[in-house]
Amino acid sequence: MGASSTNEVVRMRLPGERNDSYVFKRFLVSFLLMLIIPLALSSFTYYEAVHIVETQSRDAKLSVLEQARDMIDKQWADMDEASIQLSFDSRLIGLFNVQAPLDNSPVLFDVWNYYKDFRSLAVTGSAFTNTFFVVLKNSDLVFSQIQTTDSTREFYDDVFHYDGMTYEEWHSVLFGKPHFREVLPSRKARVNGTDVSVITYMTSLPLGSEQESQGVVVFAIEEEDIMKLAGIDGANNHTFAILDDKGALLTGGSDVPIPPEIRQAADRHGYMHANIAGEDHLFVYTRSGYNNWTYVASLPIGQVMGNVYYIRTIALLVAAVTLVVGTVVSLWMAYRHSKPWKEVVAVLRAFWGNDHAGGKPEPHEKPNEVDYLQKSITRLIDNNRSMKQVMQRQADTLKTVFIERLFKGEFDDRAHMHAMLAHVGLDMRGSRFAIAVLRIYKQNDSLNAESLKELSILRALMEEVVREHIRDGGYLHTMHENELAVLIRSDAGSRKAFVADLDALFRAISRDIQERYVIAPMIGVGDIYEELLDVHYSFQEARLAVADSRSAGDGELAVVWYDRMDKKHTGYYYPTEIEIRLMNVVKAGNAPELEHMLRHLHHENFVAKTLSAVTKQHLLSDLESTERKLKDEVGRHLPSEAAAPDSGETFADIDNELRDVFLRLHHLCRSIEKNKKSRNTRLMDRIVAHIDEHYRDANLSLYAIASHFNLSESYLSQFFKEQSGETFSSYLEKLRINLACRLIEEDAMSIESIAAQAGYNSTHSFRRAFKRATGVSPSSYKRL
Repeated sequence: MGASSTNEVVRMRLPGERNDSYVFKRFLVSFLLMLIIPLALSSFTYYEAVHIVETQSRDAKLSVLEQARDMIDKQWADMDEASIQLSFDSRLIGLFNVQAPLDNSPVLFDVWNYYKDFRSLAVTGSAFTNTFFVVLKNSDLVFSQIQTTDSTREFYDDVFHYDGMTYEEWHSVLFGKPHFREVLPSRKARVNGTDVSVITYMTSLPLGSEQESQGVVVFAIEEEDIMKLAGIDGANNHTFAILDDKGALLTGGSDVPIPPEIRQAADRHGYMHANIAGEDHLFVYTRSGYNNWTYVASLPIGQVMGNVYYIRTIALLVAAVTLVVGTVVSLWMAYRHSKPWKEVVAVLRAFWGNDHAGGKPEPHEKPNEVDYLQKSITRLIDNNRSMKQVMQRQADTLKTVFIERLFKGEFDDRAHMHAMLAHVGLDMRGSRFAIAVLRIYKQNDSLNAESLKELSILRALMEEVVREHIRDGGYLHTMHENELAVLIRSDAGSRKAFVADLDALFRAISRDIQERYVIAPMIGVGDIYEELLDVHYSFQEARLAVADSRSAGDGELAVVWYDRMDKKHTGYYYPTEIEIRLMNVVKAGNAPELEHMLRHLHHENFVAKTLSAVTKQHLLSDLESTERKLKDEVGRHLPSEAAAPDSGETFADIDNELRDVFLRLHHLCRSIEKNKKSRNTRLMDRIVAHIDEHYRDANLSLYAIASHFNLSESYLSQFFKEQSGETFSSYLEKLRINLACRLIEEDAMSIESIAAQAGYNSTHSFRRAFKRATGVSPSSYKRL
């Protein structure tokens, strides 16, 4: 809206100049108040925050220090307790005088037997969460959480190693003098292949400074764990240090000057300010009552006050924004009520275009934004409701399509059917299933528009009655203008009970329809099946049953059961739907489902009824015709050896002539299945050959192989597991470790060279993989 429109709005509301001046003065007073109030509040907030933030930062840091102190004291107490427990362990004391080398000494059994109990001890108690080991002087034995070894040198080289300290120096530190709760300051070390800084705790065995040291209990606490307890992440320039009872630095920044007042302070905890390199620092400290250590943390005041500076910036920003907004409000107040409406109307008109709800008003109409918004919102609600109805119709359509495919037997296997069942959201759980077909008239007369309308009304009335009776126990589906199909599911304990329930249900439905609407429907009930995939048989049987009116005489309730029909004079059972499903099952290579279908055909034609010789020949001709159709479609894609039928006993209980046709169909299905499997086998052979050729390459990975064969990593991983029975990583590791074992047995290369030859990037990763696969380290395997 331009300046002229604004003036028009103001003049329309306040026609006089005096009113304009009055409004301006009231606005000016309001504007000054809006400025004074947030500025005063911001100033008060800033000065109050200076004190609050420093106090809270100091108290928070002290709380973290005290928590770290208590947790480290608890660990130190646990380590003391563990050292005392080991010093009184008679079995460990008995190993003090064992002399190295052990080789095949009988004492090896005692060593390994003790190590089992030692390892059980090492997995309990908070003290053993750190790196922990016991070194015996005479036998050169080392017991740790993960292994025992008879070589302290190998242990020092492979498991625990100080940077810049030789093995001889380390051995001298351990046994050069007795130790009792002695703590070495933080030092760089390599622990289990990882470079860390550790604080080392040592106690000699047996306890007592006057006795010669026979062993040493060692705990190594990672400095990073202590820093985490103190809330130091190494990225915020905060200082943290631990001083022992003499004021010496155990861990922390050695270049950070600790004020002498803290080293000499007698208080349990406190804080002080100190100027370091021209910057004010806040030091917080607390002292341990267990070992008299001092925990110190410092915070640069600039960082402590960072939040306060941020608040001050926000306060100034609020004042500036208030000033700008106050100026804009003076112009905006005149039309503040109309502008939001006009903006929404403009958006809706751009959305609707020139149609009815969003079109321009007629020339004689006065624009009314409220009415326009009301009509537009009403239309949006109607559109939303229509969209929901469309989506619901689509969902109903999907359910209808699923039911039709289920009734017609168009699903090739159970997995496909259950996937579709979950997709459409139908609950068809049950232990037994049956289908019934309801027809309004026994025979369909010639239909016209009037009769179709009548049938639609009658069918709707029948549906109402059926739904009242079946409720949640079944599904109703319209098949034709005068035909309904009902799927009934049940968890009845026996077939007999389900038959009784069905009989009572459909007699009640037939009776209610006759009493309410004077309609005499025909109801045909198919056989009962335990698998949902087989209900298409029940549907075909129900259609045959409903077409047979001889089972119900005049005046009787016309409920006809397929298994109670007189089948002596009926033709053979091989409907078109069954033939289509049979062909689909063969082309899918689903041999178990095909055998199930063929046995069903045999039962329906030769067990449930008796066919004449002529009728039997017609059935055989139709089956042979189906076979020829299948061979024309898929036979040319099969290998040449797939021409001869099976010679097994698959259908041994069926007469020869029919059995030959069944076997040919079954063999054709198995050939298709075998052809599919052979493609997977050939792909698997190519993948294995590629791995066997390149497994020494350290860059060989699942991604590299997937890229080579143009497959996705997830598919290749699943395919490899299904075909080989093991994962890709385990198969690759097995090949590499087997090669490493052969190279170690040849004793011509170093461990580092063997690791590189076997496809490992580092000796450490090779040692871990080798021990995981064989149970021993490469060095031990080489000695063995």
